[in-house]
Amino acid sequence: MQTDIVTIDGIGAPERQAWNDFRSQTPSLASPYFSLAFTEVMARRRSDTRIAILHRNGTIDGFLPLHLSRSGVARPIGGPLGDHHGLITSTPDLDVEAALAGTGFGLFAYHGALADQASFARSSSGPAEISWVSDLSGGYESFLDDCAREDAKAMRNIRARQRKLAEMGDDVVFRIDDRRPDAFRAVIETKREQYRRTKALDVFAAGWARQAIEDLFDSDMPELSGMLSTVEINGRLAAAHFGMRSERVLHYWFPVYWPEFSKLGPGLTLYLEIARHLETQGVDQIHLGPGDYDFKRRLSNAGFGVVTGRLERPSIAHALVQTGQMIDGLAQALPLGRVSNWPAKAFRRLDKWAAVHAF
Repeated sequence: MQTDIVTIDGIGAPERQAWNDFRSQTPSLASPYFSLAFTEVMARRRSDTRIAILHRNGTIDGFLPLHLSRSGVARPIGGPLGDHHGLITSTPDLDVEAALAGTGFGLFAYHGALADQASFARSSSGPAEISWVSDLSGGYESFLDDCAREDAKAMRNIRARQRKLAEMGDDVVFRIDDRRPDAFRAVIETKREQYRRTKALDVFAAGWARQAIEDLFDSDMPELSGMLSTVEINGRLAAAHFGMRSERVLHYWFPVYWPEFSKLGPGLTLYLEIARHLETQGVDQIHLGPGDYDFKRRLSNAGFGVVTGRLERPSIAHALVQTGQMIDGLAQALPLGRVSNWPAKAFRRLDKWAAVHAF
């Protein structure tokens, strides 16, 4: 196996054709995250974007898009914007460790990697986590029936709120593909306010992330299209969602709602309106991503495994990570109560900060 590390300029017509062929042959790569267009958006906004091209016996066998930071740490393409990641290949048992062995990488810290790709599963730090899916392949009504079987009470409540909004008639306006720039800006500003209020890391603090999301809002290609959906009540935004879609998958990404309308449940109703619309457009899956949230369980009737872990080789970056693990281990061994968890939390937050700021 031979591996070449290239910038986006190293992806010519043969590589582009191979990339698209791998995706068309592999259902698990249907997400817009795995489109070449998504990597191109990231390359436009982040100079550390690289693609590992894996050759075997002179033939392209796969691609691994990633970011190579100034500190020598490689991370999944999209950084903190990336929920799903993996090899672009039709051969899921490719040995990523062997492919990266001679390329100079010391550490590749991944999350959301496809669990059916052997190298990521083998090097994961724990068991696979479920990434939730609304499967629309059997039709919208079949999807609702599946959800009702799992949680009948929750679905009755959602349907009741749907009816309540429907009774309001023209006072309620749904826009499934809303192209208004002011609505888009309102979603991003509201999401950032939510990050501040909950003390979560603001992924839009870095200019590249804001610019990439703006690029995606303007994208309108079969393999990658930004999609803003909104619901207004009495002329005011009540709930909205910005995501991205490919030919078959919508990735559910940045939902927001305005608290004054919360009793009407506009966010859940908007989600079902999105699902109803997409099912007629050839989209047969909505990916909600991993995470143990009630709304994800209630709106899912399928899922797939994703894993988190590291591929490591001796290097300065690897040594720093090992030092952090040693400090965390010492803290955990001491009778410090909740203080014992502080080093691990600090390292996790530092890692997220570094991913946001491309460090």
